[in-house]
Amino acid sequence: MPIDLESAASNLSEQTKRLQIALYYTSGDDEKAKKMINGTYLDLFLIKAKFSSSSVYGAFIIFLNIPNLRVENIYSIISRSFEIADIKTTQTWRNFEDRLVDTAKKGDFDEVMTAKVNEALAKSLNMQEIDQFSQLIDQDNGIAVSHNFQKFFSDVTGYQNVTFSVDYEKISSLSMELQSITSTKITNLKIKNKKEDVNVEAIDDSDDPLAGKDVRLLVRGALILSPIKGKDISELIIGDKVMISVIDKGEKAIELLKAFNAYNEENRTAKPIVGRIVSISHTTDFKIHAIVAKGIYVKIVEEENFIKVAMDSTYYGMQFANEEKASKKNKMTIYILTAIFLVLLAAVLLLLFSIF
Repeated sequence: MPIDLESAASNLSEQTKRLQIALYYTSGDDEKAKKMINGTYLDLFLIKAKFSSSSVYGAFIIFLNIPNLRVENIYSIISRSFEIADIKTTQTWRNFEDRLVDTAKKGDFDEVMTAKVNEALAKSLNMQEIDQFSQLIDQDNGIAVSHNFQKFFSDVTGYQNVTFSVDYEKISSLSMELQSITSTKITNLKIKNKKEDVNVEAIDDSDDPLAGKDVRLLVRGALILSPIKGKDISELIIGDKVMISVIDKGEKAIELLKAFNAYNEENRTAKPIVGRIVSISHTTDFKIHAIVAKGIYVKIVEEENFIKVAMDSTYYGMQFANEEKASKKNKMTIYILTAIFLVLLAAVLLLLFSIF
């Protein structure tokens, strides 16, 4: 049988393309990339939803990246046409997406309302929200997903008394890249930049304090100092909430900061975020690991031994409240003891007067 060299070359080229895409979405993890290609590694939760509210109809599809807790793509359409109400969320995601695009092509939708919904969803779906929805979807709790997403949607868009329908699927980023007609496609430049984005820390030591934990992201950070109100670094303990500056400049670190509204796009500066200490050790340096969200950790190495660390503002509030509570308790104890003493003194005096 003659070998079809053109077909073989085409297949090889297609396989190479799929591998490059898979490696991009798995941050260069060969094992996960291979599993993604054969369909056993599904890293996206896909939400299909439609709603109606006061003669306004809408539908949208959202691709959520679970390992990185971020939105990969949102496509929505808001209209006053009843046609959207006929779209079924129970159909496959590709058919659902096709219906949205076909409706949009007819031009029968409101561009302003659509843009506002898209922006509201994109801004509000931060790491915490995505993590909550991911857990519910992972448990296949459809009722809870529908209820929670309806409340979330009403809160962030302002649409009230909505009739909502939600369904979801689990797919891979590779499927989104190759089959979705609404998602932004990666480019060779993005793939190149992904390979060069090496600032994010990795756990490769079995003795690391985070070894064995569910670590989705680990970045480098530094402690924020507070010379007057801060807590001595030598007095920090596990559980303390400290103010942290993320010093990594990689794509994932920036996405983390954006999720906490702690990144200024214009001047590319970062604001401090709160982290809870999960490990701390001291030899010549202080080595600290803090958790900032589920699966998201910051690694800190501090060389100075005599500094004061800025704590979460709630730390001071709780400290003041506890001190005030203790003070009130002490005062009450003093009042009670004084009253008892006066009663006893009066009783003794009364007894003495009765004798004499």
